[in-house]
Amino acid sequence: MKASRNIRNIKRNNLIQFFSVLMIVVLVNIIFSFLFLRFDLTDEKRYTLSPSTVDLVKNIEDIVYVKVYLYGKNLPPDFAELSLKTREFLDELRVYSKNIHYEFIDPAEGKDKNELMAYYSQLYKQGLQPQPIQSEDADGINTRYVVPGAIISYHQRETPVSLLDADEGLLRTRNEIIKFSIEKLEYNIGNAIRRLTNQQKASVAFIKGHGELLNGEVFSAAVAIADFYKVDSVILDGRVSKIFNVEISDSITGDFKIAGNKYDLLIVAKPTEKFNNYDKFLLDQFVMRGGRILWYIDPVFAEMDSLQNYKEIPCLPRELNLDDLFFRYGVRLNTNLLQDVNALAIPVKTGEIAGQAQYKFIPWYYFPLITPYIGHPIVKNLNVLKTEFISSIDTVGTKAGLKKEILLTTSATTKMVNTPAIISLETLKRRANYREFSHRNLPVAVLVEGEFPSLFSEVDEISNQNKLGFIAKSKPTKMIFVSDGDMIKNQFNNKRYPLPLGYDQYTDMAFGNKNFLLNAVNYLCDDEGIAQVRSKDFKMRLLDKDKLLKEKTFWQITNMVLPLLLVFVMGMIFVIIRKKQFAR
Repeated sequence: MKASRNIRNIKRNNLIQFFSVLMIVVLVNIIFSFLFLRFDLTDEKRYTLSPSTVDLVKNIEDIVYVKVYLYGKNLPPDFAELSLKTREFLDELRVYSKNIHYEFIDPAEGKDKNELMAYYSQLYKQGLQPQPIQSEDADGINTRYVVPGAIISYHQRETPVSLLDADEGLLRTRNEIIKFSIEKLEYNIGNAIRRLTNQQKASVAFIKGHGELLNGEVFSAAVAIADFYKVDSVILDGRVSKIFNVEISDSITGDFKIAGNKYDLLIVAKPTEKFNNYDKFLLDQFVMRGGRILWYIDPVFAEMDSLQNYKEIPCLPRELNLDDLFFRYGVRLNTNLLQDVNALAIPVKTGEIAGQAQYKFIPWYYFPLITPYIGHPIVKNLNVLKTEFISSIDTVGTKAGLKKEILLTTSATTKMVNTPAIISLETLKRRANYREFSHRNLPVAVLVEGEFPSLFSEVDEISNQNKLGFIAKSKPTKMIFVSDGDMIKNQFNNKRYPLPLGYDQYTDMAFGNKNFLLNAVNYLCDDEGIAQVRSKDFKMRLLDKDKLLKEKTFWQITNMVLPLLLVFVMGMIFVIIRKKQFAR
């Protein structure tokens, strides 16, 4: 009797425990259906969306529809991984916005060969690039296509997005490209949504009128910036309305007043002619009203085109009439040239064989390669930057309210050449004396933030003449100074078509000039989040091959024996507990 009562008690206790656990599980699920929590335990937070991307999708007012064409039963494993990661990323976006809808489409499903090729042709016209994949079997080499891309639609507008990002030729193997593309999903898809939904409010203008780079020479830069902001080109010829919004205060006399800056950011790309005081005053007052300027300046005249036509050329300080303005803003661009052992190689003719010119690539020390190492979002994780005839920058003064941060420097083996100087390609034939390369990490790009003092004053003749509402101290703003105008200049191919910014056609290498420009522009336009997404650090956690070979047997045995041992121990514990329960 007592035994049966004990059995009933045990059954009742078991049922209570079961239903208690069940109720807890149900309650936890109900609670977490209303409470959103995610835990990203990776060091670099690779599974966490950046704040800028979260804000982007939360502000979407209508449905964004994404059609992904990287799908199908016979995708190669690496492309299948890219497809899976794309789906996971879109699911992540949907957590923050139910206006994100997507569909995965298999281009080959239900189509014969002719229909499929016509479909690929249609996708190509829409901006997607089918990729040929070759495989070998008993019948020989077969070629089939995958479409690593998507079409994103919003309000009757659509834009293509390539899911395959090769960083303009920097990566070579398909495996490297796929891994890099997975890392860039947030940036590429987020950028496309930003363009479609018009969440790109800032406006950027290239200043012209002082011998700046031609439109074709900054074509790649302008196209890259246009992915984020409105881009314009302005001739600064003394007219206030070029960079300011103006309001007519007296229609009879024609008097007007400035209603604010017309642009958020101005880019001054390698001016070669002197700025007059009036244009300088306009730029100063643009800054005083909170405007930002990105300066790409060559303090010294030294051009490779001239050097190719003459055996030697003089290098002279370039008179731009900007030194006093820069000094007032806390920087000085020095009239020197920097040589660096870590330099870009250029093709040099060494002779002829059978009428064919023979070339050898030799490092040209006047073209330093800059390796960013600072953790600032503008330069974090950037690829090496190429430069041409770069100069050093000093930070000067201790103006209250100005914060200065060096973004780029040369390497620890740098030589300073003061100007005037004569340079010649003949120096390539001589062995360099490395003891002369004793300067270390000379600054070549500086970020200055804070409240800038005006170069001018209210009693200046120029400010009195114009009555523009003179401002002596700026709102909090920021500027970036780069001592190489060619860092924003793209090369041209044989047909005079602009090549991507940062690509060097002679060495067939891609450098980080474009990403530096975009990061700088994003930062100056208060879009630091975009720069952080672009420079997000993804660590590849690979197995240690040497350790794997040494400990292979140990881990094989451990993986086989340990699970069995755990099952045996748990079984013994369960038996002991049951014996104690029924022994009562």
